[in-house]
Amino acid sequence: METGEAIRTRRSVHEYADEELTRDEILSIFEDVRWSPSSYNLQPWEFVVVDDEEGQAELREAAYGQEHVTDAAAVAVAFGNLDRGAHAERVFRDQAEKGYRAEDRAEKLIEEMQDEPFEQNERWVIQSCTIAATTLMYAAWDRGVASCPMGGWDADSVCETLDVPETWHPVLMLTLGYPDEESDEWERERKMRRSPDEFVSFRDGGEE
Repeated sequence: METGEAIRTRRSVHEYADEELTRDEILSIFEDVRWSPSSYNLQPWEFVVVDDEEGQAELREAAYGQEHVTDAAAVAVAFGNLDRGAHAERVFRDQAEKGYRAEDRAEKLIEEMQDEPFEQNERWVIQSCTIAATTLMYAAWDRGVASCPMGGWDADSVCETLDVPETWHPVLMLTLGYPDEESDEWERERKMRRSPDEFVSFRDGGEE
């Protein structure tokens, strides 16, 4: 599937086929996700994939009973690691070895990131993990796997259910699975999308 086609045809799907999504297929999707951009290339995303009935039922409860949580083949929850030092040593030494930055600067960044308070990094992880989750949706659709990013879920309940570390900040929950092609979701006309003329503006810095 061409990139433009994937972008234009992806939909948020609520009705899924009763078809398994294997873990090999899921990991294949994440092979694309790993190339997502992030600040300093620190890759702060952590994904927990739930593909068993009991786990999905627990997540459905945390998502206020939304049916597609259990109808989908799997649910992926994106977390952002607030600890910027978690991967700093590997990342910055790799950059120094490959000539992206000076070795002394790399070592300084490692020290800074490892000493940095976690509390100030929430916005940073949301930015990077949202990019990765968006890559996940398009990488999935490129393989015919539908998704639905969800807004309605209790973050504290999800963290408790999945028993994640305290430094993992919950960012996004999304369902994954092969779409039910007999559903009328595919027959409906696409929802309205605003034109670029409405949401893009250019700063006019020149003089008349």
